Formats: sequence, C-alpha cells, structure tokens
Amino acid sequence: MAQLLQRSRRPIYKQANSAGFTLIEGLIVVVIMGLMAAIAAPSWFSFVQQRKINATQDMVYQGMRATQADAMQQRHDRRFSIRDRNGRIEWASHPETTLSTQVVAWSPLVEGVVFADIDNTMLSSGGTYYVKFDMYGNVKAGLSTVTFSTGGSKLTHRCVVVSTMIGAMRKGKGHTQANSNDRFCY
Repeated sequence: MAQLLQRSRRPIYKQANSAGFTLIEGLIVVVIMGLMAAIAAPSWFSFVQQRKINATQDMVYQGMRATQADAMQQRHDRRFSIRDRNGRIEWASHPETTLSTQVVAWSPLVEGVVFADIDNTMLSSGGTYYVKFDMYGNVKAGLSTVTFSTGGSKLTHRCVVVSTMIGAMRKGKGHTQANSNDRFCY
C-alpha cells in the first residue's frame, strides 16, 4: 500500500502532444507547391489553348458540312457565312438569297479564338466571309480556306480547307514551312 501511495504522490508529467506542422514545414510545402505550379502552368495553358482552337476547327468543319448537306437536301443554293463580331467569331448557314446582314441566327464559336492574319482565302462581303454550295453540294465561286489562331505561332493555327470544286473539305494545321501555294496551314 505504501508503494501505491508513493506512486500516487509522484507528479505525473506528460509530454504535450503536438499536432500539425511547424512553420518551417508549412513554408517548405508551400514553396514546393509553388514550384510545381510554376512548372505545370505553361503546359496547362498550352493544353487549354489547343482544346479551344481544335473545338473551333471542328465546329466550322461540321457547320460547312451541314450547309452543304442542307443545299443538297433542300435542292437550293446555300451559303456558310462566318464573321468576327466584337472580337467573337460567329457562323451561320442560310439560303443564298438571304444576305448575311439579314441573318438573325448566328452561332458563336469558342471564345478567345480569332481569324489568323494569314491563309484566309474565303470570299468576303461587308466583313463576312463565306462559301457557297449549289444544290448538288458543289462549291460555287472558287476554293477557300479559313484559318484560326489563338495568338500563338503558326504551329498553333488550325484551318478548314474547301479543296475541290465538288465540295471536298478537310481540316489542316499550321506548319513553319509554306506549301507550294504559299500557305502555312495545310
């Protein structure tokens, strides 16, 4: 019993449990995360830009194809029009007899994508570029290319090319060397 009393009289010192991190450990983690973000940010930005321009190219290609199909289905000439309105590119499909200024239903493309300063050979009228399809799906008034950019180098350009008079279309991408037609997007 004396031993038990003696044990109970001894002061009991416990170490305080410390939870969490010290200030130094926290700063090291923040610095490491900052370095990782600085390394990854340019790649992420480039990835987002490529997604935007590829989506724009796909939307224009599908819009042209739909306009061509509508011309053949409805048995009358149709026009695919595309314009830059307040820094945003829009497109519309409409009958050839309807002027682009009379079109009400314009569909916007991806924000942040603009017309490239080179390789745009579509016909234009009043700031609107267009390609015409006859009732057989053939291209009227010449071949054309529309090229888009996100402000980067020629390698990031994307284009849609109407390459034959019978209405064959294809998608192209930017190159550093021009082809035989002096175009960088092919």
